[in-house]
Amino acid sequence: MKILHISAQKPDSTGSGIYLSGLIKGMMQFSSEQALIIGIDLCDSIEKIYEKFDNRIDIYPMIYNKGVLDFDVPGMSDNMPYNSTKYSDITETQAKHIKEEFEKILENAIDDFKPDIILCHHLYFVTSIVRNKYPNKKVVSICHGTCIRQILSNNFQKQFILDNIKKLDMVFALHKEQANQIEKVYCVDSKKIVVLGSGFDNTIFYNKGYKKEGTIKLTYVGKISYSKGLIQLINALDNEKREFKNQIELMIVGDGSNKEEVNYIKKLALQSEVKIIFTGRVNQNELSQILNNSDIFVLPSFYEGLPLVILEALSCGNYVITTDIPGIKEWIGDEINSSGLIQYVKLPRMKSVSTPYDEDINEFEQNLRKAIFEAVKYRCEYSNRGKYIDISQLSWSNLSKKLYENLCSLN
Repeated sequence: MKILHISAQKPDSTGSGIYLSGLIKGMMQFSSEQALIIGIDLCDSIEKIYEKFDNRIDIYPMIYNKGVLDFDVPGMSDNMPYNSTKYSDITETQAKHIKEEFEKILENAIDDFKPDIILCHHLYFVTSIVRNKYPNKKVVSICHGTCIRQILSNNFQKQFILDNIKKLDMVFALHKEQANQIEKVYCVDSKKIVVLGSGFDNTIFYNKGYKKEGTIKLTYVGKISYSKGLIQLINALDNEKREFKNQIELMIVGDGSNKEEVNYIKKLALQSEVKIIFTGRVNQNELSQILNNSDIFVLPSFYEGLPLVILEALSCGNYVITTDIPGIKEWIGDEINSSGLIQYVKLPRMKSVSTPYDEDINEFEQNLRKAIFEAVKYRCEYSNRGKYIDISQLSWSNLSKKLYENLCSLN
């Protein structure tokens, strides 16, 4: 089976990019012929992207900041870890140029590669263009959650997207809650929706058995933005039980494209009584080292698709605190949920997709503070700093097998 993967953005730095990369590598055991269309900027190295996939796939780049695409790569989130263009800011002329340039690259890839299946990422604009242009080809797509947030938040090409997404041959959801959203928002026939789940690279993320002593290390990994709950996390740490104040430190891994938000969060961190370290963006091997040296992983986000970093943190031996994002508990499963190594914090009410009501923030910070206190106490008092759970069954290899079996059912 020849598979053409398509993403409108870069194949790294974000959860969906890592997901795409993990699937391509996992699918190599089933399909030796894969190709990829991606969006990159003129300054990005295509050679490094080839190396990322061991030079085993064909790549067809759509290059921005060049010619008529004289703007940054559009981002599925409004705050990306690199310079990007918000879909809500794209003009009709820019949308026309994106469609025309993408169709040229798509035609070239299909004529050259001749795929059996076209596998798109995100239920959004580029996927809709593929379905619209090739109504008789097998076209499927994976939802990462951010596409739902975009379709609910702005009117960019909304009707065109809604008209075409429901015509896809198959749609993959990350969890059951998301599958229900897809059916409701895009009017996709429930019979065409398959819950796929997520995975992680267990050859990189595994417990290396480091001896953990002294300071309890908390880690956050993701974009630096208001919607990730970082302000509330810093406030919660500052109001933590004073007996633990000098025993904990927080490492924030990642970056953000909204400099105003990034600068505000960093300024708040400087004023904190707790030591807070910003690492910037790191590669997967560096992240594995950080998580192996960490005790507690904290994800205070107000909105997520399916945060695979939770799996990476668990596999590296972290106790995990995460907001109770819809669908996460079901996806995580009973074995992990009953392990004593994961704790869920109730989300505040949301006035928009990722913006909480102000009057609920104080209670959310109190709940987050309580969860952190319990996690620190667990690590300090019960000699469980080395306890972890084996989740290797959730690897990209196993997820790719499930995907491949579903794709085969279409032929």
